[in-house]
Amino acid sequence: MTKFVKKAAVISMLAAAVMAISACGDKKVQSITDKSTFEEKSAYSIGASVGLYLKKMLDQQQEYISPMDQEIVLKGVSDALKGSTALKEKDIETSLQALDQKLKESMQAKQAAIAKKNLEAGEKFLSENKSKEGVKVTASGLQYKVITQGEGETAKKGDTVTVTYKGTTIDGKVFDEQREGVDFPLDNMIPGWIEGIELMNAGSEYQFVIPSALAYGEAGAGDTIEPNSVLIFDVKLVAIKKAEDKKAAPATAEEKSN
Repeated sequence: MTKFVKKAAVISMLAAAVMAISACGDKKVQSITDKSTFEEKSAYSIGASVGLYLKKMLDQQQEYISPMDQEIVLKGVSDALKGSTALKEKDIETSLQALDQKLKESMQAKQAAIAKKNLEAGEKFLSENKSKEGVKVTASGLQYKVITQGEGETAKKGDTVTVTYKGTTIDGKVFDEQREGVDFPLDNMIPGWIEGIELMNAGSEYQFVIPSALAYGEAGAGDTIEPNSVLIFDVKLVAIKKAEDKKAAPATAEEKSN
């Protein structure tokens, strides 16, 4: 619902802006300053908002297809508001579907190229890293190095762990860091984290080098982690809350009410 409302608001602003432009014709528009009237500032803000929206959209598309002529984009809007478009409605729909398909194919091709590059770079990194001093490799392919060995208890599935950590890509880019202890249910972590944490005693500090298959794989994670990325985590296991302890804990007032 929110996306629909936002889209409708943008379309309304665009319509208002183009109608205002059409109404002005050859009229010279005065410069807008902080001393302009409320109406003038509002009108300018609508136009600027629409312009920024269109620029962002066109810039994003330009990553995958040839640049579009902004004058033609505005002419299409203006013609539509006047009720006389150069293309029939069916042709417009067909063109937009073709554009959508072209963007989709270009994005997939770009993602495939990134995934291939990361896969090759990741395999090379893992091959070199496993021979470094102190690095151990599990049957699944997880690589880890003990920085500090703690003496506390170990975690297993169902437990909640308190950790501090820093996550980087193999080129050193930091994509996540928590310097204060944060709690995570062990079951909700990526496979490489689950396996790595289960190797640690509370108080330990390890470095995990996680193959993409044990992390986010070909899908990646949004704009933060690219497809087929090998991830490096420096992790300290601060504390463990055992599953049985959670079950034995008295229910809170909120839990009782539910």
